[in-house]
Amino acid sequence: MEEEEFSNEEPVEEDVEAEGGSLDSQDEGFIKGYSEEEEVSECAECGGAVKEEKKVTKEIEGETFTFCSNECAKDFEEGI
Repeated sequence: MEEEEFSNEEPVEEDVEAEGGSLDSQDEGFIKGYSEEEEVSECAECGGAVKEEKKVTKEIEGETFTFCSNECAKDFEEGI
């Protein structure tokens, strides 16, 4: 099957800035609430960021795991 180019499509522009550059509003919204000094944990099940107020930790087979929710903790345990 051949790929077709559509003449009415606008080119996609990518905002790439060097470290220390400005952020666009989408990037700013993504990192809002996290400072550079704040350590952000990663959910052992889904890989998402773990908010401190919703953090769930479980010790499973002698190892401590961090999850973003009780649902992820449950899914992780079921998968073992």
